[in-house]
Amino acid sequence: MKRKNIVGKLINFRGLVYAPAEENGVIFLFSKLTNDLNLYIETIRKGFPDCIAKRYIGHDRWEEVLIEFEYKSSDFKRHGHLESMAKGQGCDMIVCWEHDWADCPKDIEVLELKSEYQRYPNFEIKSPDKADKVNEAINHDLFDKYPATKKLFDTFHEKVLKTDTEVWAKSHKAGIYYYSPVRVFFSVSIQRQGIRVTLFTNGETVKGVQAVTDDGSYAQKWGRLHIKTTADIPTGVAAIKESLKRIRRAIDNHESTGWYAETNAANDESVDE
Repeated sequence: MKRKNIVGKLINFRGLVYAPAEENGVIFLFSKLTNDLNLYIETIRKGFPDCIAKRYIGHDRWEEVLIEFEYKSSDFKRHGHLESMAKGQGCDMIVCWEHDWADCPKDIEVLELKSEYQRYPNFEIKSPDKADKVNEAINHDLFDKYPATKKLFDTFHEKVLKTDTEVWAKSHKAGIYYYSPVRVFFSVSIQRQGIRVTLFTNGETVKGVQAVTDDGSYAQKWGRLHIKTTADIPTGVAAIKESLKRIRRAIDNHESTGWYAETNAANDESVDE
C-alpha cells in the first residue's frame, strides 16, 4: 500500500490543524509564534544552525539568536551538532516540539513548542471578506469595557516595570503580556472589579497566589491573583518579583514553562502509575 500521511494530535492553532510530527512541522509552528516571541527572522538556511534571528529584549535592544530546529531536543545530539559546536560553530537555542534531553548543555536555551504555544492567543482563521472585523477586534482598546480599572492598572504597571529594568510589556486583545525579557512570565486581564494576574510559579507556593485549577489538570506551573484596590498592589508586585526569578531559573535549567507544562511531582506520579 502507498504510505498514508502520519499526523500529530489535533491542535487547530493559527491555521495548523495537527501538531508537528517531524522537524518541518516544528518550523511551521514556530513561524506562527515569532511575533509573540519577539523574534525577527533574518534567514533560514541549510547547514548548522538552521536559523539566524534577532530577539527583542526591551528598551530598543535586539540580541542575535542562532537557532537549530529539531523534532525532539535529543535529536540535536543524535545529529552530531555537539561536534559542530566543539569546532567553533555557534548555537544559542533549540526549537523543538518535545524537550526530552535531560543532559542538554546549560548554555543552549530550549524552546519546547508543545508546552509553549498554548500560552498565546489563538487567532481564528476567517475568510478574507471578514478581515476588517478581525483587525478591529485585535486593535481595540483594552479599557473600553472597564475604564474605571485603568487608573489601578497604570499604578500597578508602573511599579512592575520598576522591579527590573529588563522587564517589558506588550498588549494583545486578550490582555497585556510581560516578558522576562525573553519569555512571558505573567499576563494581566482587565476586569470590571480590578485586574487578574496570571503568573509563572513553577508549581511552587507564592504568597497571595492561588492555583489556576482545583484539580491541576493544566497550568500546574502557573497561578493567579486578583488586584482589586491599590492596597493589593504590594502583594502583587512581590509575587511578580518572585515569578521573574523562577522563570529565569527555569529557562537556565531548560525546564518547560508553558501553560500545559507539568511539574516534576506530576511527572513522578505518572511514572509511578
